[in-house]
Amino acid sequence: MYRPSHSAVALALSTAIGLSGVSYALADTAPTGDNKDLVLITNTDGSVSLIKRDPRNKAEPYFEAEKVDAGLAGAAWPANQYIGSTHWWWTGQSNGSVEGFEFRREDPLQAMVESDRRINVDTYITPGRPDNGANFAGVTPNGKTLWNAAREVDEIQEIDADPNSPSFGQILTRIDVPISLEAINPNPNPAQGVMRPCDMSITPDGKFLFEPDLGGETVTAVDIRSRQVVDQLVLAPLQSGTRTRPFMLTTNGKIALVENLEGTYAVLDVSDPYNMLEIKRLTQADGVGVSPQTSEFTPDGKYAYLIANGSPSVPGVISVLDLKTLTIPKQITLPEGCRPHAGDFSRDGRHFFVNCSGSSSVAVIDTKTQELVQNVALADDVTPRGVVTR
Repeated sequence: MYRPSHSAVALALSTAIGLSGVSYALADTAPTGDNKDLVLITNTDGSVSLIKRDPRNKAEPYFEAEKVDAGLAGAAWPANQYIGSTHWWWTGQSNGSVEGFEFRREDPLQAMVESDRRINVDTYITPGRPDNGANFAGVTPNGKTLWNAAREVDEIQEIDADPNSPSFGQILTRIDVPISLEAINPNPNPAQGVMRPCDMSITPDGKFLFEPDLGGETVTAVDIRSRQVVDQLVLAPLQSGTRTRPFMLTTNGKIALVENLEGTYAVLDVSDPYNMLEIKRLTQADGVGVSPQTSEFTPDGKYAYLIANGSPSVPGVISVLDLKTLTIPKQITLPEGCRPHAGDFSRDGRHFFVNCSGSSSVAVIDTKTQELVQNVALADDVTPRGVVTR
């Protein structure tokens, strides 16, 4: 089994967050699971829950097997789009840092409480700029580097994610997000950036990344090989005098789906990253739910699942986007009070796991039938936010 290099261990020891939490099993009689699907759920109290699969239980195969007090700080969006190195997983945090954990299938939560198996990277190090704020990380397909959108310092950062590298956990490249005219704010907040890059999505070939700029009203494209910004597309609001406020983005290398706080999805043609083009704006009239959050492309390449949080009076839903027609033929009903934000697919692509922050549970969708098949209750009435499957 893989072990970190001595230099990686030394760096982790010098930079890891101190922890007092311990890992514990949730029930003495709980099944051990088949170790096929391991679903990590980050909770708002800093803990991480582990969902496993019991193949003997045909009706409700998934269950919470373990929970650990990990001391995470606002880890709402772990990097889940590509597995990258199967030995590590990463998440941006709201305290100005990025956290990485060594991952072993036989004890997937143990790294949370062992300082020599996790690493913390301080990403808010720009003189004269905020020293605290949110991060949104994405891992390249080969797992060698992590790209991070450091929102309040207006930077796109390349971080060495290879534990065998002497520069593991160090920022290798810092790219300033170009300031657009649309980002002009008459009442700037000194604790916030100007462009405010707010997510990170990398193409499957690992050659380009795209990130939405919450303050800039733009989407910025970067050539990973040359480490240069190659395009920046303005997303005009649907109504004059308002703002689009793009804040989340997912790409499959051909199109990018951008969640906007105006309540819409922008569909971009990114097949030529040097010349991005918006081809459609999806609204509630098209079948988008209330308060779009994130989106994920199904492994078969036919659909994208658009996750909407809902409101106190409107339930959250998953809108199924047909990628061929760019229409929404179906909405998947989620459990009552779910209030979802994020999701990830099982290793075989058969199931999709969605956090239910309003009901302390994880919804399980069958991707073949596109129906809810299980709602996994979490212990201690936690508030789940992030989802990543290994």
